[in-house]
Amino acid sequence: MRSTSVRTPQIITIALAMALAMPGLAEAKHRNKSGKNFTGENPLDVPRAEFQAAQEGMELIYQRRLGDALDVFEAAGMDFPDSPLGSVGLAVVYQAIMFENYDFSLDRAYLQESAESDKRFERVARSPDKKAWNLFLLAVHQGVGAMYHVRHLDYLSGFNLAWEALENVKKVERLAPEFQDVKLALGLYNYWRTAYTDQVEFLPSFGDHRAEGLAQMRLARDKGLLAPAPASLALAYSLMESKDYEGALKESLWCRERYPTSVLNEMTLAQIYRNLKRYDEALAALEGARKIAPENGRLWWQIGETHYKSRRNNEAAMEAFKKYLESGPLPEYQAHTHYRLGLLERRQRHYELAIHHLEQAVAAWPKFKSAGVKLEQVRAEQNTRATESKERRDRVRTTKQRPKGGLEIPTTPVTPRPVPHTD
Repeated sequence: MRSTSVRTPQIITIALAMALAMPGLAEAKHRNKSGKNFTGENPLDVPRAEFQAAQEGMELIYQRRLGDALDVFEAAGMDFPDSPLGSVGLAVVYQAIMFENYDFSLDRAYLQESAESDKRFERVARSPDKKAWNLFLLAVHQGVGAMYHVRHLDYLSGFNLAWEALENVKKVERLAPEFQDVKLALGLYNYWRTAYTDQVEFLPSFGDHRAEGLAQMRLARDKGLLAPAPASLALAYSLMESKDYEGALKESLWCRERYPTSVLNEMTLAQIYRNLKRYDEALAALEGARKIAPENGRLWWQIGETHYKSRRNNEAAMEAFKKYLESGPLPEYQAHTHYRLGLLERRQRHYELAIHHLEQAVAAWPKFKSAGVKLEQVRAEQNTRATESKERRDRVRTTKQRPKGGLEIPTTPVTPRPVPHTD
């Protein structure tokens, strides 16, 4: 039995024991928990029960019913022992939890399911059955693995896995051109490769494929069987990159209407509102997300950032950033939070406190070069201000030494004039 840290171990033991004792029970666990009545119909020649389990599990992730999603993929692992679906789905759930919280709290569970997926992919690679489906699951597995490596700052491994995932997506498209979910990966590639090659001079030109990429993502959102919600999120971020904030807002509101409990979408929506300088609406979105996920410390960062950008309430910004630090974020995020606190103190000319926080930022994450640069700037600014302040004091002191009326104080004794004597 695989362990999870998001459910009571005793409940898991009982549930799995019942499933093994009653062969039909595990399959029943994933029937319409989402309320969407998925039929499992698909263009990949996948048995409908298996594809329905995939639809159900993914929909529950988007609804943020993560415990139910774990149940569905646990059951899928038993119902379809020759398929990688169960282990890949569990790995996706663990990454979704960690990505929302910006932490690595479930790394062990994720790596366990990732290793199980590798074993299952080795077995299905030798079979001609469900080839397009297995290639699609492999691309998902590789894409999630790429994200895992990037979040651990292993960019080379992440890039290599992402490239392998893209190649498998292209194979799926050739085998099953009616399966529109693959358009999400293709759209991301076309849009963001254009964006990066435009920004980095030494990268070879790719041409402008932004419009093509956005169209592909929209197709995945509208016609995809598994990917509508992530396609909408990807569209929102892509439109923000192109500074089409109104378009991004429309996309994020589309997602909110369908998935009102998505904390990731609410954070995205708050970022869009910040770009539009609609700070009250950004704060409202974040406060709503806090009601959904009060345990999510990252929301305090977002609240602090909104106050910081609005420049209307420095105290509220500092309070929110300090609450985020209390949640114990990763060193990289600690560094960024101290950096913001340093800038807030500098904004108020509290140089000692500003230097303290910037030093904390450098100590927490030495790779954060901007913090080191800003630290030297603030130290120089403090010295400049101190010099200017001393010069002002000296001028005031000199002025105070002068008598009123501007007369100079005599510095030599005045010899009295002799009084003439008369006889």
